Amino acid sequence: MTILGKRHVERLLATFDIDPVAALTEALRVVLEMPGAGFDSLVDTASVDPERRALLHARDPRALDELAAELNERRTI
Repeated sequence: MTILGKRHVERLLATFDIDPVAALTEALRVVLEMPGAGFDSLVDTASVDPERRALLHARDPRALDELAAELNERRTI
């Protein structure tokens, strides 16, 4: 796994309100070192519990917000 750099976190935060899934996809691609993967594949690869995974697959706004906050604070997943 890779740690998000300042530039990646700034981009995540700048684009999240416009398209949260695209912003998270871009950040997860860096963290999980999967540059061509789609959001669902990235979520399946990430170390998240099954309930959270299901919420992310459903594009639940709260789950998306929590993932963005986690990536912003920890810079990894």
